[in-house]
Amino acid sequence: MRVESVVTEAPGVVSITVKGHRLDKMKTASGQFFIWRFLDGPGWSRGNPYTLSAAPTHDRLRITIKAAGDGSERAVQLTPGTRVLIEGPYGTLTARRRTQPRMLLIAAGIGITPMRALLEDTPYAPGEATLIYRYSEAQHAVFVDELHAIAARRGVELIFLPGPRRADTSWQAAGPAHLDDDAQVLKDIVPDLAHRDIYVCGPPDRITAVRKAARGAGAHRDNVHTEEFAW
Repeated sequence: MRVESVVTEAPGVVSITVKGHRLDKMKTASGQFFIWRFLDGPGWSRGNPYTLSAAPTHDRLRITIKAAGDGSERAVQLTPGTRVLIEGPYGTLTARRRTQPRMLLIAAGIGITPMRALLEDTPYAPGEATLIYRYSEAQHAVFVDELHAIAARRGVELIFLPGPRRADTSWQAAGPAHLDDDAQVLKDIVPDLAHRDIYVCGPPDRITAVRKAARGAGAHRDNVHTEEFAW
């Protein structure tokens, strides 16, 4: 496998497409991740986990990386042609866990990556999928054009919530003081969330806040599926 392209998505964020042969034999599902090793020089043997940011195909995989450490800093400087080793797939944040016909996807920051892949190829009818995307500033929003294209094609409801966090224990953006009930606000946005599978991805504290709000809004714990971006 080799790097085919490196595309800048936002400041410090790049999408890397890797091309190989017969990749479908791995039976990879959207929402899963691999341990990636790029043979770009000394230190290549230290693997890093990155989630797919597009539905896998028979000859291509795509990941999207935010520079946040030694491994990711190197990854954003990759060039086409670099050889790639992968280990996996791992993870259960996939459509295989669904028990409900309707889906609610909640992403914080770079946690949008598996959600974008899930929206692309998960079976659902128009109107059955909603995405809530939290990010701090517009310049840090990733895949906005791609998300709008998927929404137009497949009938996804998109809800973008930019802004700084309301509090460390909240999933919301800062706002009016009367919106201090995280569970009620979530239920107001998606009234039928108790009858949906809920997929959540982002930093651990954000996931904890969303899980608490979802449970408070009536969601069953078995219907809340999470993936923590903690590395």
